[in-house]
Amino acid sequence: FVFIDRVIECEPGERIVALKALAFNEEFLRDHFPGMPVLPGAMILEGLVQAARHCLGARPGGDDRWILSEVAQMRFNRLVVPGEVVRLEAEKDREEGDAVWFRGRAYVGEEGVGRLRFAVRPHALAGVDEAPARA
Repeated sequence: FVFIDRVIECEPGERIVALKALAFNEEFLRDHFPGMPVLPGAMILEGLVQAARHCLGARPGGDDRWILSEVAQMRFNRLVVPGEVVRLEAEKDREEGDAVWFRGRAYVGEEGVGRLRFAVRPHALAGVDEAPARA
């Protein structure tokens, strides 16, 4: 699924800024939490990873098939609620072997709502079995 709504800035392979408008009818809000819907932190992480994948795929000859391999120093400062627009910013920090590390930040307006560091690895090198699942 695609979490981000729009990319507003992209320096291919280096930096990206994307937006997610949090609607009241988002599927993942139904159970998180009944009577007090808030954006799960895992969805902020997912949005940042999707943005980083897009950033890496925008490089000349780039490929957007990257998967999350590590998360470090994840912090959330406040809740994000329906009706707000989250700005997701991911900036390449370093490359380490086949991993690319990013610094990610999420904002509502100018207020920081979360920050973390995360690494992605190429899908083909991540040891993922692409065979269809069997029941």
